[in-house]
Amino acid sequence: MQKLLSAFPLFALVLTFSCGNTSTAINRPNVILIIIDALRADHLSCYGYHRETSPSLDSLAAMGTRWENFQAQAPWTLPATATIFTGLDAKQHGTGRRLDGDHRLHNEVPIIPTVFSSAGYRTCGLFNVALLNENHGFARGFDNYSCADFGGGRAAVTVDEFLQWLESSNDNRPFMAVIHFFDVHDPYNPPPPYDTMYFPDDTLTVSVWEIAAGGRVVHPEHLEHFLSRYDGSITWVDTQLGRLFGELRMRGYSDSTIIMVTADHGEEFLEWGFIGHGGHLYQEVLHIPLFIAGPGIPAGEVIIEPAGQFDILPTLLSICSIEDTTSFEGVDLFSMAAMDQRSIPASQLMFNGQVFDQTSLASVVFGNMKGLVTRRGNSDSYFMFNLQDDPNEQMPLEADSTLTELLDYYRATPMLWDPPLVQDLDSSSTRALEDLGYI
Repeated sequence: MQKLLSAFPLFALVLTFSCGNTSTAINRPNVILIIIDALRADHLSCYGYHRETSPSLDSLAAMGTRWENFQAQAPWTLPATATIFTGLDAKQHGTGRRLDGDHRLHNEVPIIPTVFSSAGYRTCGLFNVALLNENHGFARGFDNYSCADFGGGRAAVTVDEFLQWLESSNDNRPFMAVIHFFDVHDPYNPPPPYDTMYFPDDTLTVSVWEIAAGGRVVHPEHLEHFLSRYDGSITWVDTQLGRLFGELRMRGYSDSTIIMVTADHGEEFLEWGFIGHGGHLYQEVLHIPLFIAGPGIPAGEVIIEPAGQFDILPTLLSICSIEDTTSFEGVDLFSMAAMDQRSIPASQLMFNGQVFDQTSLASVVFGNMKGLVTRRGNSDSYFMFNLQDDPNEQMPLEADSTLTELLDYYRATPMLWDPPLVQDLDSSSTRALEDLGYI
């Protein structure tokens, strides 16, 4: 697909649908949205990685359409997943961290499960981290919902849970499922043989939490250990996805099911002195995969135009011919609007409101260029990178007027909802989030 020449901020673009009904739902496709926590795009084989980490996802990409430059719009799970669920950018939905703590999805904001349920779909949501539990607003609209507080190592169990739900229902309505995997997230602890698959001579037994202080690695000589275990975690999840895709074929769902795979954010591995995510807006954390496959989806297509997580909901509604009065900041990724040169923003760092020196406050990707605004001392500094010539963001340039205006425009975006403070976390959820470093 060729890029059109017109250029305008995405923030001015609103997509509007109008209401669906149960009677027409029977003829619509099933939908499975898979979110793999902490999965950066450039560690997948089909994105050019040197290891063959992802044969199942590579096959899915070959059968469908892959987005080469898909962007997370926040560097950690809560605001990023809220963007996926709402079709709004992180500034608009407001879900995330502020000085007084974490704020949940607003109780009235339309989200994927509520919109699909209203259109006559049966819905299933399976999640594997406490940040996506009922207290954070992600259970609303699901007929079947479960959330493990700490779901590392549960990829096989989660696939089994979904297949059991699918088998147990006699409902002839199409289904919409969101399946979240946490296995790629730290502490990068895949089961054998995936733990040593890419580093057979590895004898290190400490976890990333034991050698890092605030994410900064004390012993950088251990980097290959964690990279290899991270890649092994990807292959472990990919194996379970292969099992899921095979079961869907065996059960006759292949010709009637849209499968979309993405991530909430990526992961740093000492590119900026840290391991982890949440504190930076560089591409290691923001460049994530997106695949869509299924009936009517072009096979073998690779789309290079930048896109973002807020495009997921409007795209799914368009694919399923669901009309709804909800307004989105994102667009249908198969529409002409998606081919225009749009700006894709990111913000919502995880630092409790404290701004450290050289902290990136916001970013936008616009064509091949990426702008960032960074707090340096008592003033904000604007700079940019040419991602085509400098994909690793090593050669900062002074931001031009276009990028500066886009950054300022995004930073001034008004919040459309005022999400309440997360409350009433039980001891298990609190302990899990403490162990993960989120609180």
